Amino acid sequence: MASPTAERQSVRRPRETRKLKTVDVYFDYASPFAYLASEVLPGFGDRAAVSLRWTPIDLMQLANYENGLPYSPIKRRYVAIDAARAAEYYGVSIRVPKPHPVQSAAALRLAAVAGNEPGFLELHRALSRAAWREQRDVSSRAVLADCIAQANGPVQEWLLEAETPEAIARLEANTSEAEAKGVFGVPSMLLDGELFWGLDSLPVLEWRLHHPRTAV
Repeated sequence: MASPTAERQSVRRPRETRKLKTVDVYFDYASPFAYLASEVLPGFGDRAAVSLRWTPIDLMQLANYENGLPYSPIKRRYVAIDAARAAEYYGVSIRVPKPHPVQSAAALRLAAVAGNEPGFLELHRALSRAAWREQRDVSSRAVLADCIAQANGPVQEWLLEAETPEAIARLEANTSEAEAKGVFGVPSMLLDGELFWGLDSLPVLEWRLHHPRTAV
């Protein structure tokens, strides 16, 4: 005859696992705040128990930038101050890139190619740090190759794939789809169709996770 303990074990059901919410994160390596997001958001994802889906977009192809950088000299100075201050707040090292502004197209195509592959997060962090911490030129094939190697990715395969028309088309599609969802700058986070722009919206995004939006 089975013991009571054995009987309880026989009817024990597997523990249900809660499906994680997904936050879509849109970025361009040209942005200091997108760099800071690459350093800060993984910790936020762990703390808030959400899955982060990173998507590269070409900032300069957004309608908001069709006539160039939409910043006055005064705003450009403020952005530089604000980026340095935010980096200090989050405890993240940041340096003015060389060259500046960052020529990010090749790195974005590479990220688009590797987006669904193992090692993407390591590649993304390596590219972000190369531009904004190490002052390396991420338009350089040698720098891209080194970043892939840091992520233990297939160097020649990803480099070649990032130069194909398909990679260009994928980045363009990412950008168009993001803009259709209301994205106008980076970093942008999308939760259940609701847009949160910039790192300063992170506390509100975390609040929203616990306070679902009511139907309008």
